[in-house]
Amino acid sequence: MPRLNQPVRLETLALKGTTVWLCHIAELLMPTMLVLSKQGNNEAQKCLKSIVLDLRDEYDHCIPGHLYDDMAKMLITQINLLIERVKKALDLRASMSKFLCQMNVAIAMSEVLLSRKLRVMKIEELPKTMRHIFYSKMNEMKGLRYLSLGSMSGGWKTEDMEKTILNGLGTMKNLTALTLNYDCTNTILRSLIKNCPNLEYLDISNSKYVTNDSIDIITKLKKLKVVILMRTQVTIAGMIELLVKAKNLTDIGRYDDLGRCLEFIEQNYPQILSLKLQRFETRFATTRHIQLLAEMCPDIRYVSIFHNMLLMDLMALIGVNNLEELYLLSCDFFADQVRDVLQVKGCNLTYLHLEHVEQMDMNALIYISQYCPDLKTLALYNCVMIPSTSVFLRKYAIPPFMNLERLGFVCECPFNHLEFILTTALKLRFLQVGTQAYTSDEMFERIFLRNPFQYLEDVRIIHSSELTIETAYRFVENCPSLLLLNELECWQKVRDYELVQLRQMIKEQNYAVHTAPLRNYGNQE
Repeated sequence: MPRLNQPVRLETLALKGTTVWLCHIAELLMPTMLVLSKQGNNEAQKCLKSIVLDLRDEYDHCIPGHLYDDMAKMLITQINLLIERVKKALDLRASMSKFLCQMNVAIAMSEVLLSRKLRVMKIEELPKTMRHIFYSKMNEMKGLRYLSLGSMSGGWKTEDMEKTILNGLGTMKNLTALTLNYDCTNTILRSLIKNCPNLEYLDISNSKYVTNDSIDIITKLKKLKVVILMRTQVTIAGMIELLVKAKNLTDIGRYDDLGRCLEFIEQNYPQILSLKLQRFETRFATTRHIQLLAEMCPDIRYVSIFHNMLLMDLMALIGVNNLEELYLLSCDFFADQVRDVLQVKGCNLTYLHLEHVEQMDMNALIYISQYCPDLKTLALYNCVMIPSTSVFLRKYAIPPFMNLERLGFVCECPFNHLEFILTTALKLRFLQVGTQAYTSDEMFERIFLRNPFQYLEDVRIIHSSELTIETAYRFVENCPSLLLLNELECWQKVRDYELVQLRQMIKEQNYAVHTAPLRNYGNQE
């Protein structure tokens, strides 16, 4: 029995109702503001500002703090819809002053969100017409824990944006995470030391004014655990200084010279016996780098490497004791001893991503299933999947893929490779199949006979030349946890009228399954 749509919680209805009501108030205000603007622009602005302040006080008083972030998301959606309605009403005969007045009223309603109760703000996700409000009044969001400013000026007007950022950060004593790409400067970093003592996450990638001189400032943020410096002016010397001085650092993002940094520290800082790094992500690594990683970073959980057979022996990964997530790019499954690595380390792995890996046959998939019993996520991208060159194993010590929950399969392969995984992954929750993988109604008929997909929630089969609407009905009717069945428009044998009928059936039966494109997921009834 498919999952049914449940009644919306009264809490959610109340929050949505308040945001709809606010937009209704904005629409009622528009004619009044238009009249006042004709009498004098300053009078209209004063009146609108006074009304918005009163509304903001009401929301701040009435909305509980733990619900304010949810309300903010709903209000942004509703204001965006209001802006779209105003735009659609514009025609060639419309007055431009009327249009601008209406837009000004709609955008002004977003100031309601400028509250001490707001905890998360991602300005890059806001409509561009609303962003200037939050840039200019960041100092009023005193309760923020996470702030993402995105790219701001894209690095073109950093000097102009610096004062705005400093003004906002000056009041954010509780900030723990900040994303500021392109426009970070040393002045802003010094402000973080003074005003944001609890900062743990800092992403200042692509900032051209961040140099080696910035490292001494960053290391004074005592609680900092994650700092992303990709595409800044920081050199290897600066990164070494960062690793040596920042005692609590667990992640520096992708850095291709991280192995060289470890070599230098090992040779020149004998007093440093270990680092707290938990992630190692690089596109240049040698066998020695991996050995140093195992010796100096005992807490490493995630390793992502581009394999160069002339420089690296993957067997060095065996020394990484706490390895849980492994990302391998460009290697041979058997020739480069990936199988042997998994045989030793697979018992700890929960995430495995193989990209551009060759010599993948049925035996390789079986080895993965047997050596990685706790694997929850498996991603295979552009791997060379070949027919088995030898008789593959038929007796399994443990049930294959018994804990797998997420599968990304984007490879051209014989049908039995994908069928083997889907038949055995009884706990699968998320499935993404790429355009190159072969799928058909007959294949899924065989799969459904052995795997009812009891926990499957999200299905994305990007393209298929063989699947028909019958398979879509099978997913809807036989997967009790299904919430999203996406990309049906890309199944070549699915006709438009069949898709309409499927969606009508889902609506009539009240099934909680969404089939709209992902961009419309939040708007589908």
